[in-house]
Amino acid sequence: MYSFSFTSLLVFYEAVKAKSLSKAAKRLFMTQPGVSHHVAQLEAQTGNQLLFRQKGKFELTKEGKILFRQAERFYRAVRDTEDTIQHMRSDGRPILRIGTTVSYSQILMPSLLGSLQKASPQIMIKLDAGSSQEMLETVLSGKNDICIVANPGVSRKLYAFPIVGEELVLIAAKDHPLSGQQSISLGEIADYPFIIREEGSATRRVILAAFAAKNITPWVLIEAKSTDFIKEWVSQGKGVSILIARSVTEEEKKVLTVVRLKNPLYLEITALCLSSRKYSPLTQTFLEHLRKWQHPSPDGYLRLRSTGETA
Repeated sequence: MYSFSFTSLLVFYEAVKAKSLSKAAKRLFMTQPGVSHHVAQLEAQTGNQLLFRQKGKFELTKEGKILFRQAERFYRAVRDTEDTIQHMRSDGRPILRIGTTVSYSQILMPSLLGSLQKASPQIMIKLDAGSSQEMLETVLSGKNDICIVANPGVSRKLYAFPIVGEELVLIAAKDHPLSGQQSISLGEIADYPFIIREEGSATRRVILAAFAAKNITPWVLIEAKSTDFIKEWVSQGKGVSILIARSVTEEEKKVLTVVRLKNPLYLEITALCLSSRKYSPLTQTFLEHLRKWQHPSPDGYLRLRSTGETA
């Protein structure tokens, strides 16, 4: 319908404003080759060279200057439209709809959303919870703006921003035969009744893949959606389970033992939004906050994203 890509035009605008492809990539949470691709695509669509490139720098061509002025108007129109829609949604306050798992809503989101509201008090947050798969589907359907889940699959429709790696550990009752070990292998776990998360859970997917990679079949006794149920069942000595380490509170450690795996497994906690929505002001505010946010890791169970890393 249109002879050019709106997304490529916005990327071109950001690159010129930043006077650097790499700086634009950082601002847009993209790779530099991704920015270069959008500029090249726009040049192909317009049939004109837009930038003179030399030794990592660039200058606008005559055609580039003309298009940049139009891109600037387009950018302002997009921002104005986005602001109008947000005000229509919330009687003047922008609403950010976030989906996450029940576990992360309890152990991750209070710190993250607390710091976000301190930095941007004008943003109203609506938090939704379910399985990782359910939350992915809410973003794809437009119900939620962003979801924070673990180990999402790859989709061209979604933009992914890594946050942190959560370590998975064995949990067992205090008097369980495995509770006295410093670390344990999956083979040793397979000899005992195992309680596992439900279908659609990223924890379940990672655990079963790890067992399968070693040709081990776990003795699955129960599938459960509730982490609290799993911990209660395990505390009664009826089986063992593998959960993220920080899902076990200090109080629960009075009846549960946490044992690290000899070959560590991690859930890669990731924020996702529709690729077509990542340039919206509200999404950009949230992603920029994530980039600066440093989650505490007092127990050493988190693998933190390196400073400045992007998806």
